[in-house]
Amino acid sequence: MSKEIEVKNERYTIQSIDKALDLLELLSEHGSLSLIEITNLLEQPKSSTFRIILTLENRGFISRSDEDGKYCLGYKQLMLTRNLLERNTLRTAALAEMKTLSELYGDTVNLGVLVDNQVLYIEIVESTHALRMTDTIGSRSPFHATAMGKAIAAHIPEASVRELVNTWGLPVITPNTIDTVEQLLSELELTRKQGYALDDEEIVEGARCVAAPVFDMHGRPIGAISVSGAMHRFKQEMLPEISRHVRDAALIASQKLGYEA
Repeated sequence: MSKEIEVKNERYTIQSIDKALDLLELLSEHGSLSLIEITNLLEQPKSSTFRIILTLENRGFISRSDEDGKYCLGYKQLMLTRNLLERNTLRTAALAEMKTLSELYGDTVNLGVLVDNQVLYIEIVESTHALRMTDTIGSRSPFHATAMGKAIAAHIPEASVRELVNTWGLPVITPNTIDTVEQLLSELELTRKQGYALDDEEIVEGARCVAAPVFDMHGRPIGAISVSGAMHRFKQEMLPEISRHVRDAALIASQKLGYEA
């Protein structure tokens, strides 16, 4: 970003709104915080912080616990999220296919998008098994350690992938996590060739995940669908069948969005 643009952005930024949004992001990250904790994290006077908190609380964006007095996100967040999800065309296009996959395998089916270096889960059809993945809508996972992340990244320019790695790195989560750019690019090439990506105990030991990309009408990867579960239900000999069904689901969702294979 040029210095001129930075100066312009600072000139037209409303600081109180900026701090209010910082506060909401802090509560989203930490769950609940006291007034002192929020003040310290925002690095601004206690009186200013309290005014922002009081305004957000009055509007339902945050609420205060009667038990410990700490603040957390309020019900208004749920209303906004619900409205966003209801209008999300990707979710609408994919949901029926996700339910079909769930009925086929009984395992968790996910829909995610790439945000910076992470996959954001925007829809989940829960597994019927007792032993299952525990991601929730709104949670995030590193793109290089997830099947959905790799399914999407395989179809963006290599320069963009390298930039993600240079900016965010490749944090190791399990012994199977990809930790070099060369290994990642090789994995993405394989993903493009076979039409699906595999998370082989790369983010949770004992779990596998198979994902395929969803494209928009311009052929751009805008998300991915995955099926995830315990290793004993995702044996090596089952992967061809599972991956075929996941690819088919992602293709149908893509076609609903105007994509032509």
